Amino acid sequence: MTRAWFAALFTIGAAVLGAAGAQAADWPERAQTATVDISRVPACDNPRVLHEVADSFQDKESTYWNSNLKLIGFSQTSELGYRPWGVEFVERRFCRSRTIVSDHVERDVYYSIGYETGTLGVTWGVEFCVIGLDRNLAYSPACKMAQPGTAY
Repeated sequence: MTRAWFAALFTIGAAVLGAAGAQAADWPERAQTATVDISRVPACDNPRVLHEVADSFQDKESTYWNSNLKLIGFSQTSELGYRPWGVEFVERRFCRSRTIVSDHVERDVYYSIGYETGTLGVTWGVEFCVIGLDRNLAYSPACKMAQPGTAY
């Protein structure tokens, strides 16, 4: 190869790297915009999310507390926060819903839906707390630690 050929390759390589460098310089701004505009976690009232909360509650009650309690229905579902700690943290949506438990008592349930916190970190996952039924006090007091604005 001749010197002219190497010079041409060098010029092309420098141009490509310069363009990549320019794109990399504005990467944090573009990443922030992309993650804010496009959510990878479902909405609070998504039927799959509510089914996951109810199913996990029933599993926990029967396995650990020898209880037959089940969540029968959900109402007044609302979002409490989305990414409350900023875009640098795990994408997480915080929710609240009224639920009727099989003991015929109406309670609040607080839950969060986190990106890549599900099975093997591949899909979204749900963590929840039902007021009055946090038997191991994991989210005490009164499910406060399952809500946004608190250390998780």
